[in-house]
Amino acid sequence: MNAKKTILILCDWFLPGYLAGGPIQSIATLTRHLGNDIDFKIITTDRDFKSGKAYDDVKVNEWTMFAGRQVFYVSPENMNQGFILKLIGDTSHDTLYLNSLFSKLFTVYPLKWKQQGRLKSNIILAPRGMLRDGALAVKPFKKQVYLLYTKLTGLFKNVHWQSTSSQETAEIKKRIGDHVQISEVSNLPAAPAEIKSIEKQPGILKLCFIARIVDIKNLNFAIDVLKEVKDCQVLFDMYGPKEDEPYWEQCEQNAKALQENIVFTYKSVLKPEDIGSTISQYHALFLPTRTENFGHIIVESLQNARPVIISDQTPWRNLQKQNAGFDISLHEKNKFVKAITQLAMMDQTEFDNICRSSASFINEKLNIEEIRKQYLSLFSA
Repeated sequence: MNAKKTILILCDWFLPGYLAGGPIQSIATLTRHLGNDIDFKIITTDRDFKSGKAYDDVKVNEWTMFAGRQVFYVSPENMNQGFILKLIGDTSHDTLYLNSLFSKLFTVYPLKWKQQGRLKSNIILAPRGMLRDGALAVKPFKKQVYLLYTKLTGLFKNVHWQSTSSQETAEIKKRIGDHVQISEVSNLPAAPAEIKSIEKQPGILKLCFIARIVDIKNLNFAIDVLKEVKDCQVLFDMYGPKEDEPYWEQCEQNAKALQENIVFTYKSVLKPEDIGSTISQYHALFLPTRTENFGHIIVESLQNARPVIISDQTPWRNLQKQNAGFDISLHEKNKFVKAITQLAMMDQTEFDNICRSSASFINEKLNIEEIRKQYLSLFSA
């Protein structure tokens, strides 16, 4: 039997953090599903996204075990080139797995060190959707300058890319070039909880929005849609960190124009272990995001047998044909209104059918055992 491969993962945030959303969950599910086949070591920061304090009860600046993973939590004073380069060099591994495109210490400098011959590792780079049009539209000047720099210097030479969908494969080739080495392997989903049914009365709909509250997740657009929903009662609850306070204030102001048939409530920030049970309390997820590389919350909603109302800017398409929800162009607000009204008017039998179809759709799309094999192949190269 071949010895286990050791994969050294660099990521800005990891468990027990959760405020950075999907990227944390991507690494958490990967290491959980493949932890028996691969030795993973993770270098990350000692605090959550935009947090001013370190995690409680986590050892910093030394290798430690967290939830069955080997993790090195770096404190702020050690977040410098010298410390990170030495740490990588002193850590035995077969492959370096980078999980960002723009992180200075966890992507940009390791690529430079590889180019300079100071790192000998094979490198796999997962851009996590950062090359999508919607993602590049945030702070576009800096990102375009960086991408130009990478082309002029050949920074991505000898890098093996990982995309998570055919859509992302096309985006990588569009931005970086057709010559890139690339493997297309989906993210792995969280383990589904026990599916729970919910009462459904015609004319009443409970919707949830679970995401970071920032422009790219498009909460304000969701409010604009709900302003045009007339003939039903909608409970619309939001969960997620108020990452962009001015944007949240704009959403609050916009929500004042909602009619009495829409109840708009901000709830809380959810920990990952609470997401499944929370989704089960609602009829559907409403997330008209501007862009999504994978959409862990979309997947988890479908796994919990709840339909989703989302934009067409995610990998989850043709939902209407599969009776699993709605994926709609952001240029067609009226179709979002119709989708919400259609769901609201369903009786128990119709709603139970769409719930069953939602779970079946995602289970067919995400063959966990096949995805595991694809990762083992990716990491064995």
